[in-house]
Formats: sequence, C-alpha cells, structure tokens
Amino acid sequence: MVTSDLTLALGLRREAPATRPRAVATLLVPLLVAALGGLAVGYAPALAVVGGLVLVAGTALLLRLEWAVLAVVASAVFEDYIALVEPRATKLLAVVLVASWLVRRSRGPLRGPHHLLSGARSHGRTAVLGATVALVVVLLASTALHANGGPGAAVLARWGGFIVVLLVLVDAMRGPLTPRAVASTYVLACAAASVCGLVTYLLGADRRVGGPIGDPNDMAFFLLAAVPLGVALRAGARRPWIHDVAVVLTLAALLGTLSRGALLGLAAAVVVGLLIRLVTWKAVVGLVVVGATTVAVAVSVFPSLVETSIEQKGNIADRNVSERLDLWESAGRMTLDAPVLGHGPGAFSIEHRDYLDRLPDAVDHDLDVAHNTYLETSAELGLLGLAAWFALLGAGYLAARSGWVARRDRLAGAVGVALVGTAVAAVFVTEQYFLPLWLLCALGAGLARERLP
Repeated sequence: MVTSDLTLALGLRREAPATRPRAVATLLVPLLVAALGGLAVGYAPALAVVGGLVLVAGTALLLRLEWAVLAVVASAVFEDYIALVEPRATKLLAVVLVASWLVRRSRGPLRGPHHLLSGARSHGRTAVLGATVALVVVLLASTALHANGGPGAAVLARWGGFIVVLLVLVDAMRGPLTPRAVASTYVLACAAASVCGLVTYLLGADRRVGGPIGDPNDMAFFLLAAVPLGVALRAGARRPWIHDVAVVLTLAALLGTLSRGALLGLAAAVVVGLLIRLVTWKAVVGLVVVGATTVAVAVSVFPSLVETSIEQKGNIADRNVSERLDLWESAGRMTLDAPVLGHGPGAFSIEHRDYLDRLPDAVDHDLDVAHNTYLETSAELGLLGLAAWFALLGAGYLAARSGWVARRDRLAGAVGVALVGTAVAAVFVTEQYFLPLWLLCALGAGLARERLP
C-alpha cells in the first residue's frame, strides 16, 4: 500500500505486465522490418524496391476491401498486359480480394450508409446467390463424375475463381462500397483500355483493336458492357463530360474490334433500352452519330489502315463461320451424348474433335473453345449446368430490372440492358471465363429493390 501511494505521489504509473509484450513487439517489429529491408536493398536494390512496393500495395488492399474490389475490377480489362509482367498477377489479386473480404468479415457484417432501409432484404440478391449455389453444385457433381485431369482442374479453378469474385462483390456492395463506384471504375478502366487499343491499332501494331485484351472479340465483349453503364453514369455525375468522353472512346474502340457479335449485342442492348424507356430516340440518334463520325474520321485520316483491316476481316470471315459451325455442332453432339451433367469441366478442349465428322478447313490455330458460351457450358456441364447458368444470368437481369422499376435507378436499368447485350454477344464467343457477365450479375444484385423483412 505504501509503495502504491508513493508511486501515485511521484506521478508514476506502474505498467501492467500484460502490456509489456505488446510494447516490446511495437518496438521490435519496425526495427526488424527496417533491418531486413536494408539488407535487401544492399544485396538487390531494384528487386527490393519492387518487392517493397508490392508489399505495401498488397497490405493496403488486404486492409481495405473497397480498394481490393476496385483493383480486381480495373485490372480485369488489362489482363494480357499484366500477364506480360507476371502471369499469375490477376489470380493473386483475386486471392488478395478473398483474404481482404475475410479480414473485413471477421469484424462483423457489412453495412453501409447508402442503404436506405435498415434491415432491408433483397429478393433479387437472394435469387442471384441461389443460382450461384446451384451452379456450384452442378460443377462439383460434373467434376466428380468426369475427372479430366489437368485441363479439367484448370477450367474448374477458373469457374471457381469467378464464382468467388461474384460472391465477394455481392457482399461488398452491401457495405460502404456502392455499385456506382464499382461501375464507374469498370467504365473508366475500359476507356483507358480503349485508348491503349486505339493507339496500338493506329501505330499499325494490330489490324483490329485489341490492346490489353489480345483477342479483339474478347476485348469487344468488355467494351460492350461498359457502353450502357457509361451512358447511365453521366446522369447525376459531378462531371458528366468524363463519362461522355469514356463512352466515345469505348464506342470507337468497340467499332475498331470489327466484332460482329459485339455489334449485334450492342443493337440488342439499344432495342431493350428503348423498350424499357431507359434511353430515348434522341439519345440513340446521338450514339449513332458518334459512331458514324468515328468511322468517317478513321476512314478519311487512315484510309489504308482501315481498308487493310476490313480486307483481312473479310478474308477470315468465311473461315470463322465454317469453324464455328463445326465447333457448335461438336458441342451439341457432346451435350446429346451426356445431357444431364455433361462431360465435365475442361472436356470440350480435350474431346470435341472426337465428335466432328471432319476438322474445320485450314486449321492453323488451336480450337480449344466452342466460341459459344452456352453450347460449351452444356457440353461440359450438361443441361443442368446450362440451366443453372441461365438462372444466374436471368436472376441478375431481374434484380437489376427491379431496381429500375421501383426507383427508376438509371444504373440499374443500364445493368439490365448491358446483360442483355452481353448475353446476345456470348452466342458467338466463349465468355464465362471473363469478368463482364459476372460483374453485371453482381451489380444487378447490388442494385435490386430492397424489401423490409
């Protein structure tokens, strides 16, 4: 008692024993990091700097779920560029996203100020999650029934990666990360990717606009989803001209891909936008004028380049049609051969030649995909897998539609329109292994009409 009184009288405080280890750790950890960093810089300066930057960025993404989500969304459009630096970078980003979500979730449920109804539930979100669960069940069942070795494991991992990203996106948009922020990031990333693609095209490096996504058809698929989102985002924006510029650049690059499937998807999106009264005829005419002006400028300024592109596209058009018809026939026969659960993930690239009466003409490249999202899904996962995939796309569309009908939320309407357009374009390309469809379904869930429990 005397010792305690003396301590208090002198203005001293005896530190609790439990806090001493924490104080020691607080002192030693920075010293240890500094020492190791100094050694690394001394032995390999360049590598140490790059490693340090990666460590800092990874830690920031790990601690801020919003940043991790936006990084994954933005990087998806630059997948091929990033692969030149590190082939596994996009996969590592997805892993960081999941880890960041787990860290954030460990602190409690995600809630954000943008929710107007406390405790509100969304039937649209529930439908998207239910369809995702059904797809997971079919994937696991088909994999258990058909072991396709390494190719099967790789394709299953791709399915699994996008499913996890979808689930994290849906949950993250219940918190402080708004669907508008996610959509804006995607649109601006597509605009930046469009600039890269247009520059490489104008320099003569590519005969069609591709750039950050090597295949122009896949690039067009990304850009197609961005056009309706960009048009909707300008409403209510502080600087609408930014979205106007983004839409013009994206539309110009989309036309430069010369992707017929994407152009058909864009036409379908415009028709649906008119039918649900999301856009007016005046806006459609403006969009057509922008496209026509872009084409006219390109033809007048770069006539030989445009002529070469169209000529090369025409030369391979007939061969592409022949190849795709043969591949679709093969996928259809595989579906009929195993209609319930298909031949398992990865089976199309392994077995499709066995279901062809003849090989496509003048084959000088790998034919490992069906160039049809739905036929390839049915060939590998059967009609049950195709039904689950349609259920997911349909749930995403209906969720977005509910937000448009209930609140006249233009972004929700644009998500539904973009889903229709990309779903049409997916008839001509294999796109279940790219972000747009998954992102649009997640946005639809995030923008769905809320209902009180």
